[in-house]
Amino acid sequence: MNRIASAVDFLGLKKSIVAVLAMAILVGLGEHMAERFLPLYLGLLGGGALSIGLLNGLDNLLSALYSFPGGYLSDRLGYKRALLLFNLFAMIGFLLVIFAPSWYVVIIGALFFISWSAISLPATMEAVSSILPRTKRTMGVTMHSMVRRIPMAAGPLIGGALISAYGVQTGERIPCGR
Repeated sequence: MNRIASAVDFLGLKKSIVAVLAMAILVGLGEHMAERFLPLYLGLLGGGALSIGLLNGLDNLLSALYSFPGGYLSDRLGYKRALLLFNLFAMIGFLLVIFAPSWYVVIIGALFFISWSAISLPATMEAVSSILPRTKRTMGVTMHSMVRRIPMAAGPLIGGALISAYGVQTGERIPCGR
């Protein structure tokens, strides 16, 4: 038991940090399972090449820009409320994709979840710096960086398996909750 406690202490795994890491995995899985196959889904819904280009352009643009409102809201609301708000935004986007299967609504829904990692990063880093003592903050950032790679690797594999099993239309909507 001493070794486990030592490892937990070394890694800075306090209860709140584990919750932040779990959130990064769960929401990240939704983000990466759905987003990688959205171009295929848009094509199925009749969106065409322009909608696919718009989606990819928005993804890159929002990944760059969402850190600003993410940081502002985290400073203004505190990291807990900001993370709750960002997760609610992501859920709204997923619900739009599930219940309104048209290409333009999918683009609107994607605005809410496609760059969740970027908008939530400032609040996540504030959580790490608030929860962990100064001597463990670097380890907290390291753990977050490592853990957020899990959905990046597993999400597309799971999404591809769901699409293979259920087809594009149903398989794309399952990661979003249906």
